[in-house]
Amino acid sequence: MTDSQEKNSNIKSLRTKWLSWTLLFFILYATLRYIVFKGVDPVHFPLYIVNKIISISGIFFLAASYAIGKAEWLSFESKSKQNQLIKYLGLVGFSLISMHVFISLIIISPEYFPKFYEGNMLNFKGELSMLMGVFSLFCFTIPAIATIPFMQEAVGIKKWQKGQRMGYLGLLTSLFHTGVMGVSGWIDIEKWPGYLPPITLIGTIIAIIPLYLKFVKKNSG
Repeated sequence: MTDSQEKNSNIKSLRTKWLSWTLLFFILYATLRYIVFKGVDPVHFPLYIVNKIISISGIFFLAASYAIGKAEWLSFESKSKQNQLIKYLGLVGFSLISMHVFISLIIISPEYFPKFYEGNMLNFKGELSMLMGVFSLFCFTIPAIATIPFMQEAVGIKKWQKGQRMGYLGLLTSLFHTGVMGVSGWIDIEKWPGYLPPITLIGTIIAIIPLYLKFVKKNSG
C-alpha cells in the first residue's frame, strides 16, 4: 500500500468512526430517554424517535465541522486531512438535518406536538420554531452548495468564504429553533425522564460551542 492509499484509508476510517459512534450514542440515548424512561410506545421509533436521533446527530456534525478548525487542542497530520474531515462532517450534518426537516413535516400534528397547537392550528411557539428550523436549513444549504468542487473558482474566493460563514447563522438560528421548542422543559430537572437532559438542550449546547470559539474566544484572545 502506497503512502497516499494509506492516508486515504486512515481518513475513511476516521470518518466511519465519527459517523458510527455518534449515531450509536444518540440511538442509545434517545431510546433510553424516550422509550425506557418516558414510556413512548416503541411503535413510534421509526419516525418520532429516529427524527430526534438524526436531528441531534445532524447538529453535532455541523457544529463539529465549524469547531474543529478553531479547537487548538485538536491536531491533524496535515491541513488537507483536516479539511477533508471538516467537509465530510458538514455534508453529513446537512444531510441529516435535511432528513429531520422532511420527517418533521410528515409527523407534525397535535398528537405528536400538542404544545405547538391550539386546536388544529399551530400556535405562535409552533410557527416560530418551524420558521427558525426551515431558515436554519436554508443557511446550511449555502455552504453545502459551496463544497461543489468548481464553486470556489466560479464565484471567487471572497463570495465562497461568505457562503461558508452562512453556517454560523444557521447554528445561531438553530438555537432559536431548539430554544423555542424546548426551553420550558430545561429548568425542571426532576421532570426529565431518567434525569436525562432534553435533546433540545443538548443540541443548543452543541451549537453554542462553535459560535463561542468563533466570536467570543477569538475576540478575547
